[in-house]
Amino acid sequence: MYDMFKKPAESSKSLGFELLSLDMTKLETRVRFDGKAEFTNPAGYVQGGYLSAMMDDTIGMLATVKMGTTKFPSTIDLHTHFLRPVRTGIIEVVARLRNIGRQVIFAEADLYDSRGKEAARATASLAINPMKAPARPTKEQHNG
Repeated sequence: MYDMFKKPAESSKSLGFELLSLDMTKLETRVRFDGKAEFTNPAGYVQGGYLSAMMDDTIGMLATVKMGTTKFPSTIDLHTHFLRPVRTGIIEVVARLRNIGRQVIFAEADLYDSRGKEAARATASLAINPMKAPARPTKEQHNG
């Protein structure tokens, strides 16, 4: 896996991504995130967009490892059910690949709060794309 991800994505770093387990036989992974105070809504709970991003990040990593270095999966649909509010602290996500077709991967994830209670569920569809070279920054972006 580390051959594919030499350096974590900035989005993963900002969410506090920490790989706990990766089982490619079961097509399942568990990832820990840091539910930071900066992620909270006015009620003091972690805002749902961050929770969705954590599940998407976990599913995306697992699908990318499965595809190897020649194909790149990208999320085309993410449907989230929020089951309970999530307080700041450790958040864990378990993701599974359910079906891998020629053009689409179907996956799901469960998100657990710091007490270990299931707080959200997501299902996702990911398009399988050919791997391309990373986009180069434009002159304006580079000189920023």
